[in-house]
Amino acid sequence: MSQLVLKFPFKIKYYEEDFYVSSNNFSAYKLIESWPNWPGKWLNVYGASGSGKTHLSNILGKKIKKLKIIKAKDVDDKIIHELNLLECLIIDNYENNINEKLLYSIFNFSKQFENYILINSVQPIKEFPLKLEDLNSRVKSLIYIGIDLPTDDLLEVIISKFFSEKQIKIEPKISNYIINNVDRSYEKMFKFIKDIDHLSLSTGKSININLIKKVLNR
Repeated sequence: MSQLVLKFPFKIKYYEEDFYVSSNNFSAYKLIESWPNWPGKWLNVYGASGSGKTHLSNILGKKIKKLKIIKAKDVDDKIIHELNLLECLIIDNYENNINEKLLYSIFNFSKQFENYILINSVQPIKEFPLKLEDLNSRVKSLIYIGIDLPTDDLLEVIISKFFSEKQIKIEPKISNYIINNVDRSYEKMFKFIKDIDHLSLSTGKSININLIKKVLNR
């Protein structure tokens, strides 16, 4: 079992395809970016819903040709027959919702075929009450990286960049109101600022507190 921690060496926020890199997700991003030079072939990225796990998976997906992304609830025996055709298997939304014997087989065949596995989950897989001892042994071999929800500073960067690209100036009090009233996640924030932009364009009204409240109350 390995908990990989990388030092975040700068204050500047980076932007890539709607994914902003900050101290909350730096270690996960750098590891995804460094593929295939991982310290191990099995990775568990964990963090609250909306922290950007699926987005990171999509970034990795653009680096690998022979890759499959599948929801954990959809994993069945067929995946075993596909593993030898893949460089990497990404399992999203794992909630201890894969048959333990099947998951153990996935790890075993992955080791045989020398491919990579990325599993996304809310909590570390090692914290799930797994009954199969052999599977517990395999789970200890994973690299674990956690992602925190975006900070206020990061959310402010997201809001400012989105509207600046549309040549719209947002006052700090407006940004603060949005940050304090929208769920702290990438998905919710991107959806909200796109909704508020659409309502502003369709009504011809500038973005203000009243307009924000209308979107929040939908």
